[in-house]
Amino acid sequence: MLYSIFSTCSTLITAYSFACLLRIFMSWMPQFEHTAVGRFIASLCDPYLNWFRRFSFTRVGAVDFSPIIALGVLSVASMSFSTLAVTGTITVGIILAGLVSVVWSFVSFFLNILVLFLAIRLIYDLFNRYGYSQFWTMLDRFLNPVISSVTRFFSHGHTMNYRLSLILTFVVMLGLRVGLGYGSALLVAFLMRLPV
Repeated sequence: MLYSIFSTCSTLITAYSFACLLRIFMSWMPQFEHTAVGRFIASLCDPYLNWFRRFSFTRVGAVDFSPIIALGVLSVASMSFSTLAVTGTITVGIILAGLVSVVWSFVSFFLNILVLFLAIRLIYDLFNRYGYSQFWTMLDRFLNPVISSVTRFFSHGHTMNYRLSLILTFVVMLGLRVGLGYGSALLVAFLMRLPV
């Protein structure tokens, strides 16, 4: 009996996650938002997604990461009900492991974007193709605070040219992404084994 209830809850939460994901993709294609199906999905998912949008820490510049957190919370809830359905119990460690996974998904997404943008900017710089398009200006606005922070931390007051700063920041962010990913996996594995 309890297995069926918990399994059904997990399935419903997973289905709702897919609806929210569809809603997020629809926001990039306004022509689908105004269809009957689009309005139905929006009415179903927007109250939940908008609740996370109200937090300022989910926005970095013009980028809104609140949907990732919203989907992560649903993922933890689905995992918790699924664990309850299979084992009949749930531990604090499993819940904490789920929360660490949500936080890591947010951080890893941001670091992946940062590494990708740094790679694009570095390639552009290496080919010495300087332009003043709006894309490069926007990309530099996004990257320059990170590049400045990393350069300031490692240069110890010495001047560093832009290309070297880009390379250093790329290497540091890539190392941070790999190191934190490994550490996060170890922490999740440790928390999952907690008896409490």
